[in-house]
Amino acid sequence: MRCIQHPAQTLRNFADWLDAQSYRYDRLLWRDNGERSTVAETYRQIASQARQHAYRYARLAEQPQSSENTHD
Repeated sequence: MRCIQHPAQTLRNFADWLDAQSYRYDRLLWRDNGERSTVAETYRQIASQARQHAYRYARLAEQPQSSENTHD
């Protein structure tokens, strides 16, 4: 039986995979004048966004869950 990962961990794993793919595309699609591949750069940007969302999910998970209405 597989355990369901926390959303933050899933996003971190996805970001790691994207970083690995960006490295791969940098090697495969390296341009003659030394510029990085735009595909690889896009993967890196998405990985960064995934890590930001993972951080937010982790912070939300750390907050105490309250069923009380604090606005009363």
